[in-house]
Amino acid sequence: MLTPKENAQRLFNHEAVEYLPIMGEGIINNVPVCGYYERPAGGKGGEDWFGVHWFWKEGEPAPMPASPYILEDITEWRDVVKFPDLEQFDWEKAAQADRIPAFDRENHLLYQMIHNGLVERLQNLLGFENALCAMLTDPEDVEEFFDALADYKCKLIDKLAVYYKPDIICYHDDWGMQKGLLFSPETWRALVKAPTKKIVEHVHSKGIKFDLHSCGLIKDLVPEIVDDLRVDALNIMAINDIPALKKVTGTKVVYDVYLDTQKYDVMDAAGILTEETLRQGIHDEIMENAKGGCYLPVPLLVRSEWTELIMEELKKCQKKLMK
Repeated sequence: MLTPKENAQRLFNHEAVEYLPIMGEGIINNVPVCGYYERPAGGKGGEDWFGVHWFWKEGEPAPMPASPYILEDITEWRDVVKFPDLEQFDWEKAAQADRIPAFDRENHLLYQMIHNGLVERLQNLLGFENALCAMLTDPEDVEEFFDALADYKCKLIDKLAVYYKPDIICYHDDWGMQKGLLFSPETWRALVKAPTKKIVEHVHSKGIKFDLHSCGLIKDLVPEIVDDLRVDALNIMAINDIPALKKVTGTKVVYDVYLDTQKYDVMDAAGILTEETLRQGIHDEIMENAKGGCYLPVPLLVRSEWTELIMEELKKCQKKLMK
């Protein structure tokens, strides 16, 4: 029988697995990032290494960028934005902070996150609304900024390849909201697609798998993300209808999907969530998404009081699918 690491390797090689892989078994998500500062150290409030201020509320899973923003006008980015000097950074110390020397490579794949992709960093610097407006009003300046940021990301990947040696890089760039994309597919193709592809190809050139994390309803972009960007995996939300997407993409991409906790939060707020309905919902979701393989359930960002129950249902599904 394959070890959990071997089983996860098969998944990301788009090969048949022996049993349902689970994030945390044979593949470890290395967060929060403490060693390099795409977000503030420790995943809480403070400044990142672009000088962006982040606000963190006790109990929240992640910080959020906050005003005052560094940029007021995208046309000024060349004079205002200062890219981190990665050559002067202490990368050995960073790896120590992120527990890399102690990582158990014999039994686990290292799944390393890079936050703040092209769109996210634009929003960090300008503010959410101004960033989206800039993509429409000043596309040439946004395009040049994205090209420069993609070059920076490739240099960051070079350092991670040497000092972290990840098996998989999970690159964050949120392109959706609850009901659809943040911008039109045409805007994505004009501004985001090409520099993102450059980053994907650079990750692959280092022998590392590329997993795209993108929140929101991004299903309209998935065929192009898979066929043109050639990502290895998609870390997306269950609102994207994973079974329907798998019919389109086949075995070309892995779907590592957060459990649909939004649904259960709403049911709980309405007073209709019971242990039985939560168990049944989790069970049905996993079994449906697992059809045809290419699926990795991600039991993260869930309420602590639900964790044990969710893991019990994951194990039940794992046994049932082995049959």
